[in-house]
Amino acid sequence: MNIKPGIRTPFSNNTPAMAQWLVWLLFIGIGFYIKPLPWGFSNTLLWSTGNTLFYAFAIHVNLYFLIPRFMYRPSILPYLSLLVGLSLLLTPFTWLFNSWMAKEFQEVSSHWLTLPQFHFINLVVITALSSLVRIPVDWLRVQAEKKELQTRNVETELQSLKNQINPHFLFNTLNNLYALTLKKSDMAPQVVLRLSDMMRYMLYECNESQVSIGQEMRYINNYLELERLRYASPSQISIEIDDDLLDHQIAPLLLIPFVENSFKHGMQTSLSESFVRIRAVNDHGKLLFEVVNSKPPSSPGQASPRSQGGVGLSNVKRRLALLYPDHYHLEISDAPDRFTARLRIDLNEN
Repeated sequence: MNIKPGIRTPFSNNTPAMAQWLVWLLFIGIGFYIKPLPWGFSNTLLWSTGNTLFYAFAIHVNLYFLIPRFMYRPSILPYLSLLVGLSLLLTPFTWLFNSWMAKEFQEVSSHWLTLPQFHFINLVVITALSSLVRIPVDWLRVQAEKKELQTRNVETELQSLKNQINPHFLFNTLNNLYALTLKKSDMAPQVVLRLSDMMRYMLYECNESQVSIGQEMRYINNYLELERLRYASPSQISIEIDDDLLDHQIAPLLLIPFVENSFKHGMQTSLSESFVRIRAVNDHGKLLFEVVNSKPPSSPGQASPRSQGGVGLSNVKRRLALLYPDHYHLEISDAPDRFTARLRIDLNEN
C-alpha cells in the first residue's frame, strides 16, 4: 500500500484546531474519571494533563512517522519493533512523573502508579490502538485514489475513442461539395448548412457526457442526407425513429459508427439494389437501434468480401463496455447478402 503524507485523522494538523483540542480535552477528562488517588481538582488536572502529553507524543510519532514509513512494508516486524522501542523510550518519563505525583501528593510508595511495567504496557496498548484510527482511513483513501485514477483512465480512453471519428466521411462530403459548387448547384448551400450542423455537434455538443437521442438522431439524419448525394437511388437509404425516444439521454457519437460502417462496407454507388435501413425504437424501456445494410455480391472467381467490422465497431464496442457495463446487448449478424447490427441499451441506466 502506497501511503502519502497529509492524511486526515482526528489527530491531524489538517483538521480544524478546535477538533484537535476537543480530542485531547477528552483524554484529560478521562483522567478525571479514572483518577487513581483521591487528589483534589488541581492535582488531578496536573496528573491527567501530564499523562495526556506523553500519550499525545507517542500517538503522533506513531501516526505520522511509524505507520507511513514502516506499517505497509512486506514485513510488519520493523513497525512492531519500533513501536515497542518508542514505548520503552517513554516509559522512564511516564514512570518518573507518576511516581513523583503518587509520592509527593499522597505519600504512597507501593501504588501501581509506581510500577514501570504498567506504564510500558499502557503505552504499547494505547499507541497501538491509535493505529486503528489511521489504518482504516489510509485504506479508504487508497481505495478512493484507485477509483479516481480508474475514472480518469476511463475518461481519457473514452475521449481518445471519441476522437477516432473516421475523417473519410468528411473528405467525401467536401469532394461532393466541390463538385456541386463547380456545377453551381442549388444544393451546395444545404450541404454547407448540414455539414456545419454536424461539425458543431461534434466539436461542442459532444463535450457533454450525455446528449439527447434527438440530438444524436439529428446528426445521423444530416449524415444520411449528405450520403444520399453519392448514390443513384437515395430512396434505398431509410430511417425510422420513435418520437418518444428523442428526450432520452445517451452517450454522444455512440450510434454513428454503425451507420458509417454500413456505408463503408455495404452501399455501392453503382448498384441500385444496395440499401441501408436504420431503425431506432423504444423496446420496453430499452433503446433498440438496428442498422441493416446490403453486401455487394462477389464476381465469379473473386474472393468473397471481407466481413464487416474493423476499427469503427471495435471502437464502439469498447465504449459500450466502459459506459454501459451489464446494461447493453449488441448482436451482430453477418449473412451472405446483408449485415445487421442490433444494439439494445437500457434507457433507465443513463
